[in-house]
Amino acid sequence: MTEPITEESMFLQKDARMSVQDFIQTLEARRGPKSVAKPYKYLLRRFEECLLSKGKTIDSFTATDVELFMSQLPPSTANVFLNAVRQYARFRVNHATDENYVWEDRRYHSLQSIRPLRVPRKIKKEALTEEEVKMLLDLTSEDEPLHSGIVCLFYFGWRPVEATVKLREGTVNWKERYLKIETAKAKHERLLPWAEEITPYLRTWYEFVKRMKHKYPEEWLTKHLKAYNGFFSTNVTAKTARKTFETVMRKTGVPQWQISFLLGHTIDIPGVYTDWTGLLGDLREVMEKEHYLLGLI
Repeated sequence: MTEPITEESMFLQKDARMSVQDFIQTLEARRGPKSVAKPYKYLLRRFEECLLSKGKTIDSFTATDVELFMSQLPPSTANVFLNAVRQYARFRVNHATDENYVWEDRRYHSLQSIRPLRVPRKIKKEALTEEEVKMLLDLTSEDEPLHSGIVCLFYFGWRPVEATVKLREGTVNWKERYLKIETAKAKHERLLPWAEEITPYLRTWYEFVKRMKHKYPEEWLTKHLKAYNGFFSTNVTAKTARKTFETVMRKTGVPQWQISFLLGHTIDIPGVYTDWTGLLGDLREVMEKEHYLLGLI
């Protein structure tokens, strides 16, 4: 007596070209190995393992199985998985045998009714508070060059290459207390005055950078900053110093164009400045009277 054909038994007749591996290979062939194939493969393999633990296979999953698995994932990851399993279901439809086609097609359309999860919006913290900057300075010994480097990094808002390569290639006027360096991105001149209190820190760091034999001094600086990542709610990098500079100075009331200019952004300088001496004078007032770091060192 012939047994009735059920949805479960239909999968015994599945096409051999419908496995997860076949699907991933198709993605890689169409979009390259660095496409979504890698995360899709990882998530579909995890889904397959979850099904096996329940006595099911990847051939017999349902929309309910998909929703249950999504509930175990972070929202953003769950949405990536939903896209993956939908594309995989469509792939199965395209390769289904005549006996399986109706079921595969129904399952594919049932997945379209699953709504992506809402991903909560997070405000990324990139800047340190003034208290955290003070703590960072306290964690380093004042007789170490890195201490002076951190002071300069948070005072000037340098990028790593500006704090190292560009600094030793730039022009430093110790008497008038200003320096000119080339910006890392726009490649234009960056004019930076400093307060007298910063002179010993800048001199120590400048002399250290000039003597540095490291092939990539910017990498040396970044590597040593990472040693303090576990102490704060955000990683300590040159970008952290730049964000801290911008955030605190903005709260102080410094005009945005001055902050942007000091950070090395490409901006239009107000037409009131007919030469750089007037601009330097106004920037010096910001760096000598408004800078938050002067109260911490």
